[in-house]
Amino acid sequence: MNELIQRAPYPVHVLPPMLKDFAQQVVASTQSTYEMVVPVMLAGMSAAVQGVAHVRTPYDEVKPVSLFTSVIAKSGDRKSSVFKKVMKEFDDFERRRSSVAKDAGGNELRSHQFIIEDATNKGVTDIFKNGAYSLFYALDEGAILFKNLDLASFIHRFDGKAINEVSRSHGATILHDRHVALCMLTQDITFERWVSKKTDLLIESGFMPRMLISQSVSGSTSTRWIEALSAEELDKHAFHQRVRALMMEYANSIGMPEIDRQTISFSPVAKAVWMQYKNETEQLLRATSDWDGVEAFIRRSGEIVCRVAAVLQYFIDPSQGVQEWSIRAAIDIVCWHLYEAKRIFGNDRTQIDFQKEVNALHCFILRRAQQTGSALISRSEILRCGPLITRKADALDAAIDNLIIQGYIENYMLKGKRYLKLASFIKPICF
Repeated sequence: MNELIQRAPYPVHVLPPMLKDFAQQVVASTQSTYEMVVPVMLAGMSAAVQGVAHVRTPYDEVKPVSLFTSVIAKSGDRKSSVFKKVMKEFDDFERRRSSVAKDAGGNELRSHQFIIEDATNKGVTDIFKNGAYSLFYALDEGAILFKNLDLASFIHRFDGKAINEVSRSHGATILHDRHVALCMLTQDITFERWVSKKTDLLIESGFMPRMLISQSVSGSTSTRWIEALSAEELDKHAFHQRVRALMMEYANSIGMPEIDRQTISFSPVAKAVWMQYKNETEQLLRATSDWDGVEAFIRRSGEIVCRVAAVLQYFIDPSQGVQEWSIRAAIDIVCWHLYEAKRIFGNDRTQIDFQKEVNALHCFILRRAQQTGSALISRSEILRCGPLITRKADALDAAIDNLIIQGYIENYMLKGKRYLKLASFIKPICF
């Protein structure tokens, strides 16, 4: 999935100074990218905020602030390292289950399993039944989630719907106000296999349109001018202190019959900015076909903008409702992710697939030449033995024409028969 990479840098500049500094420090210490680090941060921030607050949208609905993020990356792109840097306080929260921790007033702090990596829907429901109101699906290898993926349940958790189940052994279970955030890092090969089989279902069900999706590309971020903190200093960063404060506040609600979350409302200016965004996106869908196939992402984006703005605002300054700065930052962030979704799932996908066919053919011809010592190969041999994606005549001819235009191969006649000949033995990027 490297053929078409979005050139626009991640809009890290719209983050408040504290969040921008933490993002820079994590990128510098892990040698990762903003495309990976910031979505993980946003998901973590929403997981911390969702236990104590929800948002009243400009259309007067109260919604969870929970965010779903998905980052595609190659093996070795420091996914686990990024997770470790961002998730520190959630790990500390869970450790309280095995020790007696107290707040500043001497009151015992309650805790429960908070980070979920692999669980069935019933297992998650059991945690909620035991007094939890907030959970965080955080996976540095998303393939684990795919095994037990229940699209309907995840969509209901995103929407904040009540858990309403009936079983013979446990009877009726009705649970309200349970919120779930999701952060999923997935290897590009795994993601490609998963999506190729279920693209329509993932989009039409609404699961993927609820996601902030991005692809991390090694080397796309420079941090050489950043003065990196030590590991100990990074552990004491204001980001971690804020997460800790929010989780301590949430701990007071664990096991209570009801939870009383603060409602984050929109200021008049922020509401006007959001309405302008909503009108412009609706006009965009009517005016152009560029977003064909990914219209659901656009339509869902208005709500996601509300959630991101509420998370940014409450994380930085919970004393105010959503202000102009947080809604504009949220719009910039969500728009960047919309273009990622368009590149991965939209019309650009056809161009990506074609470039993959071209690369696969070039790699096959090169490897065969290295194995046989001959730079010549016939079209019929490629149809019989070449990559599966080029074993259709139309697809093969288009890929051959593209390689000829790029100068990688050329037509060659030998004894009246047409062959393809490698123009050079320069190794292409083969995956």
